[in-house]
Amino acid sequence: MRGARIFMDFDDTYRELFKPVYAYILLRAQDKNLAEDLAARTWQKVFDKQNSFNPAKGNLRQWIFTIARNEINSYFRLYYVRKVFSLSDFEDDLASGAEAENVEASAEKKQTEETLKNAMGKLKANYRDILALKFYSGMSNVQIAQTLKISESNAGTLINRALNKLKLLLEAENVA
Repeated sequence: MRGARIFMDFDDTYRELFKPVYAYILLRAQDKNLAEDLAARTWQKVFDKQNSFNPAKGNLRQWIFTIARNEINSYFRLYYVRKVFSLSDFEDDLASGAEAENVEASAEKKQTEETLKNAMGKLKANYRDILALKFYSGMSNVQIAQTLKISESNAGTLINRALNKLKLLLEAENVA
């Protein structure tokens, strides 16, 4: 009866493990507000997926900390990609009337965006598609897998391959 233990004891589990899970997230996130958001996402996912808990694969504590770790890693992957590879910041600056002192920064940002667009254009269509779904649509691997009608692990593998290829292309662009 998978999931029965956690479902029946969710409140007890939450009370017992909230503080250590939150402390772990806070240590990794280094920001109280972010840690609170990630903890909320973690516990929501624990609740939503409680029926998928399988004691044969590990204990409940391991399972919950794995979910917390995945939430943190997912957040920082998405944050990094959006921060470094943002395609819309420059347009936002123009729309908000960026001041003259920001012209140099805007030009540099535009160059970075141009480099990214060039590199993205060199990717295979399926890589461009999966990166757009992941980082610009904000979809999870599960949602991407459902959308593309592939397995979740295949979605993760494709994302990883696409990012590695994009990284190589960006490095080549910066060298040239």
